[in-house]
Amino acid sequence: MMNEWVTAMQARKWMKKNESFLPGWHAYVGAELGLFDDFAKAKTIADVSDETGYPYDLLSSWVRVGVAVKHLKKRPNHRFRTSKKRCASLMGDNASTGVKALLKEVMELHMPTLLNYPDYMRTNQRAYFDHERHGEVVAETSALLENFSINKIKKMIHDRELDTIVDLGCGHGGYLRKLAETYPNVQMIGVDLNQDVVERARELAEGYPNLSFEVADVMDWTPQEDGVDVILLHNVFHYIQPNVREQLLNHLYSYLNKDGLISVVTPVNETQHGEEFSSAFNSFFVAHSNLFALPNTDELNDLAETCRFDLFDFDPIIKEGSWYTFWLTPSIRVKEIGRYQEDGGAGQRFTSNRQLTS
Repeated sequence: MMNEWVTAMQARKWMKKNESFLPGWHAYVGAELGLFDDFAKAKTIADVSDETGYPYDLLSSWVRVGVAVKHLKKRPNHRFRTSKKRCASLMGDNASTGVKALLKEVMELHMPTLLNYPDYMRTNQRAYFDHERHGEVVAETSALLENFSINKIKKMIHDRELDTIVDLGCGHGGYLRKLAETYPNVQMIGVDLNQDVVERARELAEGYPNLSFEVADVMDWTPQEDGVDVILLHNVFHYIQPNVREQLLNHLYSYLNKDGLISVVTPVNETQHGEEFSSAFNSFFVAHSNLFALPNTDELNDLAETCRFDLFDFDPIIKEGSWYTFWLTPSIRVKEIGRYQEDGGAGQRFTSNRQLTS
């Protein structure tokens, strides 16, 4: 009997750990089906079932979970209403596309992949990330980071003379649109591999004459004319094999102006911040045949040194997610004597190479 009791208590403990899954699942279903709007005013489950055609028993179960996680409120006469305090971002014309996309990415991409982990390990087979199918959702979720990093980017470049800014892996072009508002005379180019994502970026950029977008692989793209002053390299490393990242940075070095800047935004593995998220995120990536492990601080240090860049201003922008920003600028090497040389020209040089620490 004692062993059975211990087993039952252990199972109960794990059951309680899984309760945190319910709010995300409930929000995802409600966002996908527009149910939070259906219950914007207090209604019975039967009324909403009749209006939408959704099966009464499934809808009723969803509603009961909503009450339990406080997404819905129970009202007199067996009616239920959405909690605007908790679910406003998923309701009406002001619904957040970013929140909906994040829920969709977690539930349709991350969770199924992680649940299939035993099969991947048994068979040594990997999932395949379909860029065409999921590119739009990933671009939308990546855009959420813009609000946390755009001011740092503007602050870094505000006193520099710029001709060209290039965003490699631009998604929907949010960074460039925000920068174009401050720098309307700077030529800005967005590059992305996904045709649909680029088309959406072009639609959103109407009215910005200094913005253009191209469909291309970031590993191959080069400017048509002179070098580039600023390169945005955001959320790119996990799409590139670790042993090819050096090739990418060497490629960027070949056309970045000598006092140019590369802005990097990336989740970083094995840091003191957001370890749970970054390790789970890393597990999702390595479970795919065409996605790759997150970089850690040692790799980033080695890449910067090997590829002739100074690295500085390494800073977490979302600690709980282990998302970091940092900058790269070319090191001016005098090959004959094998040492760094400061730029004697008028351009600003960053001569300190701050090492990353976790």
